[in-house]
Amino acid sequence: MRLGTGAIVLFVGLASSARAAQADFTVTDYCDLTLKASQVAELEWKDRILLAKSHQGTSKSLSIKLQALETQHSQLRNQLYARYGTTFQDFLRYGASHQSAIKLHLEQNPSVRSALEDASSRVQSLRQQMESAMAARQGKEVRK
Repeated sequence: MRLGTGAIVLFVGLASSARAAQADFTVTDYCDLTLKASQVAELEWKDRILLAKSHQGTSKSLSIKLQALETQHSQLRNQLYARYGTTFQDFLRYGASHQSAIKLHLEQNPSVRSALEDASSRVQSLRQQMESAMAARQGKEVRK
């Protein structure tokens, strides 16, 4: 399974706009990376929904394809973190150890906070759509 064109275009854009990898990761970098990772997550959920709705095979074959899709998007995320000179684990550690500074930054930058909240809402909505799509598939398989 290949990544959708949207994911490839987004990644190229993300890669070109990301700062060169450096050790002085800032709160601004953290928020920027959070937003970009959310965009990758949004594309992943859209791809998952499309696959779940269009897949004609068994649940097992769908599961295999969904796992492959997850692996591909995971590679995109890892490359994105690397562009910022970090890893997912270090990103999480940074967020945990800089909570106050991040909160202050978001209070001082309402447009950034709004963008992050909007991205989070879109991803949550897509997750719910995926749950519905999978429940509908399961309902069809039970009736067979």
